[in-house]
Amino acid sequence: MADELNSFLAAGQSSFSTALFDHYAQSDLTHSEFLVYLFLSQWAQTHTEAPEPDGLAARLKMTPGTLYATINSLLQKQAVALVSFPDGHGHTIDQYDVTPLLRRLLDTPQATTTQAEANATSTVFNQIEIEFARPLSPIEQQTIADWLNIDHYNPKVIQLALREAVLNQKYSLRYIDRILINWEKLHLTTPQQVQTYLQQRNQL
Repeated sequence: MADELNSFLAAGQSSFSTALFDHYAQSDLTHSEFLVYLFLSQWAQTHTEAPEPDGLAARLKMTPGTLYATINSLLQKQAVALVSFPDGHGHTIDQYDVTPLLRRLLDTPQATTTQAEANATSTVFNQIEIEFARPLSPIEQQTIADWLNIDHYNPKVIQLALREAVLNQKYSLRYIDRILINWEKLHLTTPQQVQTYLQQRNQL
């Protein structure tokens, strides 16, 4: 027992602002979002780079898709921010900045993401990772989050764009982005409009 306790103490400790716990009820974070936020905060205290997604998902007992959707919600609610900085060797390091939540605790809460929206978002992240056959980088997560939160692309439209990219053997978010931009120029904003367009195109 003593050896186990010593090992536990030797593992180190993490510190969190008491404001997180004092004002949690005033925030718009769900329990899952708050848990992911705490894990990201703990990671940021001991690492300079963002955590490896699959490893973090395993520690949280989440699927990667659920983790991506939760982080996306944290980004949307401005609880965290994705930042990049040079490492001094010509490379760029991505990390999650967890300080925005502390500055927002007393702000007016935003509407909580519905379960349906969360499920749709999780599906988008899951399908892209499955088709790419690799974990998504933080920058790629941010790109997808921007499609959903800034460009307001319908999740099912993103899935259709992913299918088009896979059919053309283009496993790149940049390629998917070009498809989405082209459909937007054609005023194709719903899955039904996109499917009708694709059917008509394939009949030519």
